[in-house]
Amino acid sequence: MRLQNKIALVTGASRGIGRASCLALAREGATIVGTARTHKDLEALEKEIVALGGKAKTFACDITKSAEVAACVKQSITDLGRIDILVNNAGIGGYRPFLDWTEEDYDRIMETNAKSTWLFCKEAIPHMLKQGGGNIVNVSSVAGLAGYPNEGIYCMSKSAQVALSQSLDREFYEKNIKVSLVCPGGVETHFAIGDGRAPDGANMKGFSTAEDVAEAVVMAVLPRERSRIVNIIMRPMNEQT
Repeated sequence: MRLQNKIALVTGASRGIGRASCLALAREGATIVGTARTHKDLEALEKEIVALGGKAKTFACDITKSAEVAACVKQSITDLGRIDILVNNAGIGGYRPFLDWTEEDYDRIMETNAKSTWLFCKEAIPHMLKQGGGNIVNVSSVAGLAGYPNEGIYCMSKSAQVALSQSLDREFYEKNIKVSLVCPGGVETHFAIGDGRAPDGANMKGFSTAEDVAEAVVMAVLPRERSRIVNIIMRPMNEQT
């Protein structure tokens, strides 16, 4: 197992890409700290990881609240001693005409997708500096690399993740903190249905799976001394570039 003795903190861990990433990292030997808002789903995740022979702890946390994020990171360090891998995966989407969005929608999407990434990085990086390094993976989207119609606010939030990741990579790589972006296209999860999409919609057919993206997350954090993975762009087979 290539991540034996590593501690991985994953946000949005209760379902979708976050859940799949927790399981994939656990299969490689990492001890998982999963956080999300839903207690029931987190408990089920912890039980599944333990049943696979892995180790896991879970924390319910509102990822948009600085005090709760700080408490989650502090408790992880207290219980497990370190955080080697941070996966900022939590996010929400929305698919509606630009003029239909409200200021409340803007705040909700930007706080969940962009602010939470900043908050967890802000809390985790000091610990990574003290321990001599670590890996951060920010799960963004191809929507953060190019704008799409009817996804204006979502694209803004994902573009913010891209810019933050690029900045952190350049600022901290010499301190052995490797910051990677994983930018999938359409993924067949509950998230993809979102605000304005139906599960039986034509554009939902043939999307990538959460497990596909989880494999990319694992690839980004595997030990390598002389290189770092900066950006992984993924496209489902039914989607043009």
